[in-house]
Order: sequence, then C-alpha cells, then structure tokens
Amino acid sequence: MKMKARCAPCLLNRVLFESKLVTKDDEKLSDIMHKVLVKMAEIYSSRKSSAEIATQIHGYAYQLLKNNDPYKELKERSNEIALKLMPKVKEIVEKSDDELKAAILCSIAANSIDFGIAGSASSPEEMAAKFEDYVAQGFGHDDVDEMRKYFEGEILYFTDNCGEVVFDKLVCEIIKKEYDVHLTLVCKKYPILTDATYEDVKKLGFEDVVDEIITTGKFAVGVDFNGLSEKLKDKLQKANLIICKGMANYEAFSETRYRPIAYLMRIKCDSIAEDIGLPAGINVAKLYR
Repeated sequence: MKMKARCAPCLLNRVLFESKLVTKDDEKLSDIMHKVLVKMAEIYSSRKSSAEIATQIHGYAYQLLKNNDPYKELKERSNEIALKLMPKVKEIVEKSDDELKAAILCSIAANSIDFGIAGSASSPEEMAAKFEDYVAQGFGHDDVDEMRKYFEGEILYFTDNCGEVVFDKLVCEIIKKEYDVHLTLVCKKYPILTDATYEDVKKLGFEDVVDEIITTGKFAVGVDFNGLSEKLKDKLQKANLIICKGMANYEAFSETRYRPIAYLMRIKCDSIAEDIGLPAGINVAKLYR
C-alpha cells in the first residue's frame, strides 16, 4: 500500500506513543518529535509504501530513544491476557460448527490491538473487554472456505502482534489437525512495535504445532523484501498459500505479486479500508487467488 496523506499524522502519533513508553520527560519528547518530523520531511513520498516509511521512522525513533524494544512490557501483558482468554476461545471454537473458521475469527478479533492507532485497542485490557463483542460481529468479509481449497503442500503463516499470536497458535493446531500440509510460521527476528518475535513464539510453544519456524530477517514494519533469506524467498515462490495476519503485513505484501495470499485482520484505519475496498471496523479474511 502506498503512503497516503492521513498516514503521516498516524505514524507520528505512533512514535509519540512509543516514546512515552520510554520517557515522561516533556523536553526529551519534544526533541525526539522535532527530529522525527525532520526525518519524515526528508523521506516522505506518496510513491513509497507506508510500510517502508514506517520502518525508517520507527527505526530512527528507537535510535533516539536508545531502546530497541519500547513495547516489551505491553507485549508481555498482551500475551498474558490472551492466555487468560484461551479457555473462552476454546469454548467458542469447540461449540462452533466450523472449528477452523471460529479460531480464525477469534485470532482476527484479537488483532484489534495496535497501540497508538485510532480505532484500535489502546491496551491489552481493552482488547480483552471488547473481545467477545468483536467475535460476535462475525466476519465482515469471509473467504475462509475459498482459502481451504489451497490447504495443501506448503503453507506460510506470517504472524503479527503479541496477544493475537496466542490465538494464531490454535489456528495452526487446527490447520495441522485437519489438513496434510507443511506449515511454516514466519515471525519477526528483531523487535518492532508489538510484533511477535522468534523468542515470543518459542515461549508459546509453536514448535509443537508447526513444522518449521523462520523469521522475516531485517528490522521492518511488515516485511522488508530486500532483507529476506534465500530460504524464505524460495518458500514464498513455491507456497501453495501465504497467510498474512494484520495490517502491516497487508501494507507490505500488497506491494508485491505473491499469490495466492490471504489476509486475516481487523481493519482499523480508513487507508487500509480504501486500499482493500472494504469498510473499516470489520473482521476480514480476504483471499487473492
């Protein structure tokens, strides 16, 4: 997705949010925002992808903050709260007529977490409080049955945020139980925003439910396709289906021609909504064949 005008203030608000996680010093915050504004003016271009610009801006902010993981505590809380919700999620899944679809819906409902962005949960506790309401809304766009047609051979599952990644594990368990596939989980190597890293998914025991875990490589919002390992490049070319969780992965992958690809996310901003052609505020499973 290309950078849109409204993406600029949204990105700056995100930087301010993460800066406040590290310092409460108003003078330091003002200095950081001044420098980030200068950097934004240097690199801003409507011809660049929103993921590319966000990667550069967040990387610069982390340098100024002298902190490579400002969301660390929030990520841990998100996973803790999601684990407490698991009994409810398993009950929803077990009572459903379609376990896979129900598990995917729950994982999308938990995608409501995107701290510092208007339209998203502002805390793990808010996500928990609204979780059942989001699940009750059902799918605003549902291509899950179409996705099933591609469940063979190699499937790649790109994770997004901590918290929801707890429910991604259940989705992966059901895929492996119901389909004879080689399922590769792809997570972040380096901390960025609230995204799940290799260490996060290892702690959650993903190695017990997927065939392989690899990382996206370079520090990036979504994916930096110039920083992929040869192994991941090869898997992307040969995959029977690529599953991408969250808006950042959409922002990155929508600039590519990888197919077939399925996006699982809660649409939390007008820019994504316009780009994908669906309303904001809905749960989406969108397949591109």
